[in-house]
Amino acid sequence: MIIFNKVKVTCTTIANLFVIAILCVASLNLPAVEALSGDWVLDEELSDEFNAVSKALNKAIKKARRKAESENQKFDTGSKPRERNRYDSQVRATEAQIKDSTAEKYWGGPEAQNLIFQTHTIKFYVGRKVVILYDNSQKRLLTINPSGRAYSYSGTEVTNDYVGRSLTYFDGDVLVIETTGTTGMEFIEKYRLEEDTGQLVQLLEIEDDRHDHTLTMTRYFDRKEK
Repeated sequence: MIIFNKVKVTCTTIANLFVIAILCVASLNLPAVEALSGDWVLDEELSDEFNAVSKALNKAIKKARRKAESENQKFDTGSKPRERNRYDSQVRATEAQIKDSTAEKYWGGPEAQNLIFQTHTIKFYVGRKVVILYDNSQKRLLTINPSGRAYSYSGTEVTNDYVGRSLTYFDGDVLVIETTGTTGMEFIEKYRLEEDTGQLVQLLEIEDDRHDHTLTMTRYFDRKEK
């Protein structure tokens, strides 16, 4: 009788674990994961270029800063031609005081992060985990959190590697990787398939260290023909 009870408990436990496993697999949205699998090559004509986007954002940040600083500048009407535009004079005076280096931001981060932002090839391998290979040189092994954008007490859903601390999950059909880099920079990778073209779409969001500005890029990848 005792042996029977032990067997019964064991079978019940196995059955419960099996049900949990099925629910976890279902919640991972495996069809979406499998659709991302394969080799992808950047479509440079359609994609944002990292250096161009970061340069444009830095320019916008400087312009906004100069405008804000110029509002506090005093305009000497006695020493300047009256016909000169007051705002332009203030801006020029402010530009002389602001060094570009104080407003310039480097968005790439360490080499590992910079490669992700500028990779020309991506390979997805899907199993119990997701393996991503950037430019055939940098590999990441990520655990998908079946609970989505949520953290547990144990923190086992967070991946710690040379890039940083990452939470990986699915938001519908979009694979999301939220990473806090080794220098504290926070960036998000989002991957999905374009329904009409079948291309892999990579959306990047990079926050500066003060969380005042965010650089965004959209890049498109074609499936590499075998």
